[in-house]
Amino acid sequence: ESDGLLRPVSGEVLIPFSMDSSVYFSTLDQFKYNSALMIGAAVGDTVSACAEGKVVAIFQDSEIGHAITMELGDGYKITYGQLENINVALNSYVDRGQAIATVASPTKYFSVKGSNLYLKLTADGTPVNPEALFR
Repeated sequence: ESDGLLRPVSGEVLIPFSMDSSVYFSTLDQFKYNSALMIGAAVGDTVSACAEGKVVAIFQDSEIGHAITMELGDGYKITYGQLENINVALNSYVDRGQAIATVASPTKYFSVKGSNLYLKLTADGTPVNPEALFR
């Protein structure tokens, strides 16, 4: 925690982290809690690792598209979604700031908001606001 996190892309937050109150998802036309950040980015923008860690999952999800989950240590995990051109391998170690993928076209769940990076941080399985740790 004391090292903080690097911003993985330079865009503005499109949908904020909010587990205390619901936020509006324009594509879904509904309010819901949001355990992640959606950061605006252009298709093809490079996604950099927020912190060093080990790649523990590379998967596809209907909501967040192609995604990577990394263990950061001390019970922290981070998931990056809405990706393409993933260039890390399962069980590989990634350095802070290393290019890990590029931003993909948004899934149907985020088509109105436009292309973005999905970023979810958890501590022992509990969602944490990654924006509070950006340095």
